[in-house]
Amino acid sequence: MRIGIVGIGAVGRTLGTIWARAGHEVAFGSRDPARAADAVMGLAGAHATTQEQAAAFGEVVLWTPRGVMPADPDMLAGTIVLDPNNREPGPVGGYASPRPEGPSFAEQLQAAAPRARVVKAFNTVVMRLLREDPERLRASGAQVFLAGDDVEAKAVAAALAAETGLDAVDLGGLEAAWMVEAMADAFRQAMATSPAGWRQAVVFADLAGRAG
Repeated sequence: MRIGIVGIGAVGRTLGTIWARAGHEVAFGSRDPARAADAVMGLAGAHATTQEQAAAFGEVVLWTPRGVMPADPDMLAGTIVLDPNNREPGPVGGYASPRPEGPSFAEQLQAAAPRARVVKAFNTVVMRLLREDPERLRASGAQVFLAGDDVEAKAVAAALAAETGLDAVDLGGLEAAWMVEAMADAFRQAMATSPAGWRQAVVFADLAGRAG
C-alpha cells in the first residue's frame, strides 16, 4: 500500500516508520527537506517529499498538521485520510469538558476535502508506546478508536492499527469524532495524574459471554 505522511512530527514519523518496516511504500512529507531526508534514513521503500507530494502519493494519507486544511479541496479526492489530531492540552495535561463548540478536527478536514474518506484514528495513544515491541502492545489489549462514515476506510485504518500492535474499536460515523477527541483529553488527564504516567492505554473490555 502507498501511504503518505503529511507532517513528520512524533506522530507522523512514528507511524510512518512502523508502516514502512511492515512493507508499505511510505512518502514522508515535510516543509523542511532535511527533516524529510532524516525520516527516511534506513527505511526501504520510503521517500522524502514535500507535504503536497505526500498527499498526492498516498492511497492512505496520515494528515498530522492540526487545524491546517488542504489548500485544494480535491487534492485528497478518493483518498483514505487518517486524522490523529487533538486539542491543545490543558494546564495539567487534560480536560473535563462537554462537546466543544464547533466541529471536530476530523469533521473540519472532511468539510475542507469533501471527497476524501476521513477517519478519526490514532489520537488516543502515546507515540513512545508505539515505538516499543508491538507484541507487548498486542498482549496488553491496547486500542485505537475509529470514527468515520466510510466502512472500507475504517477497515483499512483497523488493519494499519494492527500492524502497530493496536486493536481497533469502531465508534461509528464521523459525527462521533468529537468523542474520540474527548477521550484523548481524558487520557492525557490520566497521564498527568496517574503514577503510570505515559505508560498506559485506553482499553474497552468485552465481557460478553465470559463466565465467572
